[in-house]
Amino acid sequence: MMKARIQHFLPVLAVIVLAAAMGGCAEYGFNTSISSAAAKSLKESIQKEFDLMVQDFDALDAKGEAELCTPLRFAVARFAVYQAIEEGRKTGMAQMTRFITRARRALTSTGEKLKSRKCVDSDGDGLTDLAEVRRYKTNPNNADTDADGLADGLEVRRHRTNPLNFDTDGDLLSDGEEAIYFKVSPKHPDSDRDGYTDGFEVTRGTDPGDQCSRPVRGPRAPGPWAKCKRSLTGKRYRRRRRAVRRPVRREGENPLINESITHNPLNP
Repeated sequence: MMKARIQHFLPVLAVIVLAAAMGGCAEYGFNTSISSAAAKSLKESIQKEFDLMVQDFDALDAKGEAELCTPLRFAVARFAVYQAIEEGRKTGMAQMTRFITRARRALTSTGEKLKSRKCVDSDGDGLTDLAEVRRYKTNPNNADTDADGLADGLEVRRHRTNPLNFDTDGDLLSDGEEAIYFKVSPKHPDSDRDGYTDGFEVTRGTDPGDQCSRPVRGPRAPGPWAKCKRSLTGKRYRRRRRAVRRPVRREGENPLINESITHNPLNP
């Protein structure tokens, strides 16, 4: 499509180049007189290219995507187009072709950036300004729109949560608290499926990610619930080992003798 578009405008560009060359020759005193019919055709071709350039700019400006994607390049393109419009009213064909060429170059650069989606990310959250405004409706100047502790890009791409909702699963814990601090799912209100919501478990001092750690009483969702399956290397076993007291050795006692007596299976 781009190739066909370029081939379509080759005659017009050739006319513009010819006009620029003639204008340059006129500046140095060469005789550039042409017939009135040729001059009229040349002027019409330049005006056609000018009108087409303005239409392309208006199309980009109306959508607003180009300005969101690459605001600096689009600002340069806008200035070049406005300059061509203003100066075209009082300059000759040669100068007009220079303004058109400059504006067209700026518009082409902006369009290529938009097509390749190499857009700016003003807040550095991993989402382009264009995607935030058009698709996710988030703030392109705030990395964490809902202030839940997770950047908008992380919510959209990694955790699949709502970047506009402080608590996606409604368990009274923010998405950031669940994903970063408690290491549970911000998309499910009961991460360990023990019947108690993550927020309720945190208020009762239990682990919302451990099926074997649950409140003694409280509102519980209807079953079936996940069963407590903890291996000997799990948290409960480690906690139990830490809770066991070791024998205290008194001063002057032989630790080898005392331990052999304590752990001798023949000693009742």
